[in-house]
Amino acid sequence: MKEARSASTSRPQLQGPGVLHRRYVRRAPQPSTTQAAPTPAAASPGLLGSGHVVVAFIVLLFICQLALLMEALAPARVVFRILSFGTSLALLVLVKGPRLKHPAMPFLLASAGLTALNFFHPGTNTPLAAAAQLGIQISVFAPLFWASRLRIDAKMFGRVVLLLFLFNMASASLGILQVTFPGRFQPALSAMVESQGEGYVRSLQFETASGARVFRPMGLTDVPGGAATGAFYSVLLGGAFLLSRQGMSRKVLGAAGIGIGLICLYLGQVRVAAVTLIVCMAAMALVLTVSGRWVRLVALAAVVGGFAVVAFGWAVAVGGDAVLSRWSTLTASDPSQVYQSNRGRFLDETFDQVLPEFPLGAGLGRYGMANAYFGDNLDRESPPLWAEIQWTAWAYDGGWLGLVCYPLALLVTLGWGFQVARRRDDSVGEFWLWGSLLFAYDLGALAQTFSYQFFMSQMGMEFWLLNAAFFSAYWNRNAALHPHRR
Repeated sequence: MKEARSASTSRPQLQGPGVLHRRYVRRAPQPSTTQAAPTPAAASPGLLGSGHVVVAFIVLLFICQLALLMEALAPARVVFRILSFGTSLALLVLVKGPRLKHPAMPFLLASAGLTALNFFHPGTNTPLAAAAQLGIQISVFAPLFWASRLRIDAKMFGRVVLLLFLFNMASASLGILQVTFPGRFQPALSAMVESQGEGYVRSLQFETASGARVFRPMGLTDVPGGAATGAFYSVLLGGAFLLSRQGMSRKVLGAAGIGIGLICLYLGQVRVAAVTLIVCMAAMALVLTVSGRWVRLVALAAVVGGFAVVAFGWAVAVGGDAVLSRWSTLTASDPSQVYQSNRGRFLDETFDQVLPEFPLGAGLGRYGMANAYFGDNLDRESPPLWAEIQWTAWAYDGGWLGLVCYPLALLVTLGWGFQVARRRDDSVGEFWLWGSLLFAYDLGALAQTFSYQFFMSQMGMEFWLLNAAFFSAYWNRNAALHPHRR
């Protein structure tokens, strides 16, 4: 007879609920009495690897903007203007982490390469002005490279959006107070605006219903009408909080931001901001329609539409006939004609005059902040140039190719956001909502390139920072999911 197997070498017994002598279910192997060495915990990313860097950088942007309003700090204005740009460049070197490949990165690098080549253009102004021009452009899109390396989750991204929302709502609220109580909340006027002459400064004022003459609301800026930017983002970001599932308090806060933003937007009388906002709201409605979120679409339309009517009545009651006559021009003629008679001529000049004269670029340091602070305008070989809109700036920096690379970066960013927004999976976070917001936000930024130099300013830096933070949060969320859920 075969010897019975030793109990110590026998296979695990099959277990069962008393059926056929417990042979149907295999018993799980018992753990060894010897404890295995614990798996070492993942190393902490540290301050320069966590999402707190984004929060700290946004706070720095706000501090730099507020510092420009203080007369005591006027001698150091240039320091505060370049501090945020310099910090962005420094973080490009200091921040470590996995290099996520955003689809816009190759086009941005190509755009920076074209600008760098223009450093050797015979029309380039001083080397310092040229270096500043290149540094500004790189620092604006640098957050896409360093912020995407950070460990950001959905909660941290929501905190970033909330911070931006609160600052813009505060700017819009202050703008309303500046018109309602003339002279009591007015910051010092920008020296650059004052230098344009008394006639130009007077054109930025209007008479309220009470008979007082005031500047268009500045908000937390030193430029008349500057509060319109805060109003625009207060409405746009407020719409995202209105649709969120994060509790009634966030919905109420979002609705309040929408109402305050619309009142300030009407008082600011910046028509291009209103048209851009309409485009963004239409984009968000499109995403909600494509993804089949009809209830949220109706809620957004009802709140924004209702506040738009009430806010207009409030703005006319405070601002008087000047507000009513200003906004009536949008419906008095075709919107394209309104744009053509204002900013449209700069777009025509870009294609009809600038590009034929500078098909490969005009050299660096000849326009904008770089020229104002570091340029030599006595050089007849490279006289200063004027760029009212972003498309003109792209033409100066890279010619025809400059008008291709950067816009392509914006288009692929828009496409990626739309793909996230149209997903119907609500089980993990609200990435579809943030994707909808980013799609509308990015479309609004693209529209504003037809109005001013958006991507040579702090607003352009915030654009790439917000997109990078969302890209990192979405990538980290996908990395944590089982492959069949991605």
